[in-house]
Amino acid sequence: MESQSTLYGFFEGCWKNGTVLTIEMKKAVEKGRITQAEYDEITANERGNAYPDQE
Repeated sequence: MESQSTLYGFFEGCWKNGTVLTIEMKKAVEKGRITQAEYDEITANERGNAYPDQE
């Protein structure tokens, strides 16, 4: 199994509690902080509701 990106756990936790927006997740992929596959895996889960998503 491939190792996860260093920030995978951070973005996964933020997604679960709703403190990261979809657009921010996409920028994390663009900047190489997480991979597209990790983005797909994280965003397949339900997003928390701490902040409303703008997308």
